[in-house]
Amino acid sequence: MAVGKWISELKATTPVADAARHVLTVRLEVVRDYLPLALQQADNDPEHVHQLRVGTRRARAALNIFACCLPSKVYKGARKHLRNIRQVAGEARDWDVFLASLTQWAREHGRKLWPGLDCLVGYVVAKREAAQLQLEGAGKNCPFAFERFLAETVAAVHKPNDLHLRTLVDLALPQLTRLLRELEEAASLDLEGYEHLHQIRILGKRLRYAMEVFADCFAPAFVAELYPAVEAMQEILGNANDSLVACRRLEALSARLQALAPVEWKRHRPGLEGLLQYHQSRLPQERERFQEWWARWCQSGGEAAFSALLEKAGKPSKAGEPSVEVPPPQIALPIRTNLSQAL
Repeated sequence: MAVGKWISELKATTPVADAARHVLTVRLEVVRDYLPLALQQADNDPEHVHQLRVGTRRARAALNIFACCLPSKVYKGARKHLRNIRQVAGEARDWDVFLASLTQWAREHGRKLWPGLDCLVGYVVAKREAAQLQLEGAGKNCPFAFERFLAETVAAVHKPNDLHLRTLVDLALPQLTRLLRELEEAASLDLEGYEHLHQIRILGKRLRYAMEVFADCFAPAFVAELYPAVEAMQEILGNANDSLVACRRLEALSARLQALAPVEWKRHRPGLEGLLQYHQSRLPQERERFQEWWARWCQSGGEAAFSALLEKAGKPSKAGEPSVEVPPPQIALPIRTNLSQAL
């Protein structure tokens, strides 16, 4: 379950500096709340680490959005602080995801693969423990140090120097337009390389997190139709990225086992290579699903609807003029649906 996804109490007319203080407070409070849970209760519930990583991503996105309201030194320092927490939380979360995928896959296969899978479980648990130690180092003096960081960051907010950025919608229009254009340009390139899919995933995250901040600046279709479509795209690319990371780790471990324990490798090989083949086969499947998603997005008018909402928000309504709703795109991608049924 996503924690603190939407930012409430904002309007299109909210002054930019006021919006910055509110958004940064909300986003940083999520990190503050999940940091001690990830440090002390990760074994009880891996969701704590997941929410910490997502929280740092959303907080960093908020910093980028409101960089115009922060002194350069404060902005750079805050980005660095959040990046350090995100990286160690991300390492721990990646091993949690890998272990969960391994466990599920192992249940569906026979005894012949068990020696390799048992070896892999031990390796993953050791890596996960090392990642937890790094996370504890990043959370030193928790929660007091982060409370101080939060207060100092929010206190540093000032009005933007750009006189054209008076209200939240003034900030939303150029930022969302740029993010949408960057996503479209990346998706139109050659998708054969899985690294490129990862870059599209990053751009999609930036767009998604910005939409969560600016949601109240636009018509209901912005949240009801466009956001779920972007979210579905993210889940597809997330699956692809998980398999890409898994392939690299399995290939590296297999190479080390062959070099250091060639006799044992014969027993472990079926399990490791079986899981590697699973992830290798999933990569082109997820790439195809993304390509299908992108075709549906383009054909159904997702980009046009998005642009129309931005254009409409940029035009002040005349007194007494009725509001005109922009027709939502017929993308038919429900929130948090099973990806095999979404396309």
